[in-house]
Amino acid sequence: MLTTLKRWLGASSTEPAEAPAVEPVKRDPAPELVEACTDDIGLLLGAARRAEGEGLSPWVLRDETRLETLRRSLEFVVHRGLWLQREADRVAHWQGRLLALRHGDGPVLGMLLVCRRDDEAAWQLRFFFIAPEWQGRGHGARLLMAARREFRGTPLQTRLPLKGAAPASLEAAGFKRMHVDAGGVASFEAPAQWNDQRERTSGA
Repeated sequence: MLTTLKRWLGASSTEPAEAPAVEPVKRDPAPELVEACTDDIGLLLGAARRAEGEGLSPWVLRDETRLETLRRSLEFVVHRGLWLQREADRVAHWQGRLLALRHGDGPVLGMLLVCRRDDEAAWQLRFFFIAPEWQGRGHGARLLMAARREFRGTPLQTRLPLKGAAPASLEAAGFKRMHVDAGGVASFEAPAQWNDQRERTSGA
């Protein structure tokens, strides 16, 4: 009896075991807009060819020569920050950037190409796309909103046909439809967007 009593008393005086530590749930980083690299150019070329098949590409890529010319132009953007823009009978050197939407070191979700004549001009959104496997998840609007943040303080403009998912993504990102020509090509513009600090200062 004495031995049993001691066991009971000893059991009641022991402290409860600590609950196992619960590790916080790891969340994937939000996608970010980063500078594209040369290896990403093939993704844009593939997207441009798909868009051409649907009548949505800004380029005519009916043969390999034209495709190779576009590839070299995009490489020039990546390495020099310049877009070769045809003006009448000459080629002008505009500012250019090729940007990719990524999850950290993960795959490219989408890309966009922008160019402008000089520091005083609006950025022209020349082409953008979301990779087929990432479509239908709202990434189009995320890509365009990220672009507005990247180029804050400067308007963004683009022209494209009123078909496909692109117009809806533009409007979801704050672009306004400005004009539609006889061929059904619409002009869109997003006004200059400032960072939060600028907005608070101007609203004070």
